[in-house]
Amino acid sequence: MKILHFFPSTRLTEGGTVRAAIDFCSVLARRGHEVTWLTCDDTDVPEDWRTTSSKTPIIAHLGDFEKSGKRISASQVQQAKKIIAAVDVVHIHAMWLTANPQIVKACDQLGIPWVISIHGMLDDWCMDQRGLKKQLYLATAGRRLNRNATTFLCTAEEEKRQASKWLKHSNIAVIPYIVDLSPYDEVPTPQEAIETYGETEEPTILFLSRIHEKKSIETLIDAAAILKKRNFPIRILIAGTGEPSYVDTLKRRAEKAGVSGEIQFLGMVVGSLKLSLYAMADLFALPTQQENFGLVYPEAMLCQTATVGTKGTDIWRELEEGGAIIEERTPKDFANVIEKISQDKEQLIKMGETGRAHILKWLDTDTVAAKYEAMYQNAANER
Repeated sequence: MKILHFFPSTRLTEGGTVRAAIDFCSVLARRGHEVTWLTCDDTDVPEDWRTTSSKTPIIAHLGDFEKSGKRISASQVQQAKKIIAAVDVVHIHAMWLTANPQIVKACDQLGIPWVISIHGMLDDWCMDQRGLKKQLYLATAGRRLNRNATTFLCTAEEEKRQASKWLKHSNIAVIPYIVDLSPYDEVPTPQEAIETYGETEEPTILFLSRIHEKKSIETLIDAAAILKKRNFPIRILIAGTGEPSYVDTLKRRAEKAGVSGEIQFLGMVVGSLKLSLYAMADLFALPTQQENFGLVYPEAMLCQTATVGTKGTDIWRELEEGGAIIEERTPKDFANVIEKISQDKEQLIKMGETGRAHILKWLDTDTVAAKYEAMYQNAANER
């Protein structure tokens, strides 16, 4: 099939949504589909896509945004139309990107079917943030997104339950992300991370995600303070980037709580070092308020790292089935589980092995990719 994915800005610093879409395209291209990545910013497009290999996506670069608010100009729309007209189906990502309705309108005018991944953006927590503005958008500029899709794509039944409040349609599919499992063929070793960040006898707790208010890093900082009062030493590594002012706020909070020595901010960590960092950690902890799929959870479990999360992620049931601990999002609860689990080396190993086996089965690339192919084919058949 000829499948086009549109993502206006290809920057991994903007979160897991971009990363997920890149994985979709890489896997589908390897399976023999003609995949096009349509974008205005190709900063973090994988290097192997820039070759002429038949097993990698084609990059269609529209050029920098020519209108304010990351919208595309009329000439860019016409350029996109020429590309869209040659494909079988278009895959749109996210609800609030301002260029998306422009591409959707082009699809409708050309009679090209399109599907949209909601990416958790209609979850209850998300709709509570500037809710009136979002409802107004869905009723005006984003009206096409909310009405005309061939298929609305959710990653879990929990996401579908919440999104259904806003999507009055029956064409809602539930398929997990296509995760490129090839980097996890072998369990990574901690050596590279040890050489980079040092080794310690204290339990190492890893947070790896975009640094954003909804991730509740404050919970981990306050949990560290509780554990320090209990004379239980830990090391917390916070990997990721965010607004400098917010990062500074977190650093001041740690200093005020007397745990700045226990917490290290690592910045953006990618590639083999990221996988090694998971392997080095005794426990991966993300006390998020809201997360759609949360790629970092499966990543940690694939690296055989014991994992703690919250019901804030839409896939919490699927994670729990794989042995992850789903905890209440309070400093005390996270302090208790960190103290209990990090002392039990046998349980850490068991959780790691169980989690990896579960993710490899649940997110088996062939199984999940086949579901996407069927969805795309059904959409194309409605043309």
